[in-house]
Amino acid sequence: MRTDLATASDANLVTLVARWHGPAIAELYRRHAGAVFGLARRLLTDAALAEEVVQEVFVRLWREPERYD
Repeated sequence: MRTDLATASDANLVTLVARWHGPAIAELYRRHAGAVFGLARRLLTDAALAEEVVQEVFVRLWREPERYD
């Protein structure tokens, strides 16, 4: 079965991430990294730290997808 990730819901993508489906985490990153960075940038005012936050969020999603709803 082929999953069209571009049209999959975020919930479906997280389910795929829990099954170690790399393309699903890439799609979630494509969709949400900008918003995560924007929020982190406003809170931290340091772009480098904000980039680290983005990386940490997606690494944690990859390692612990069950924590995300």
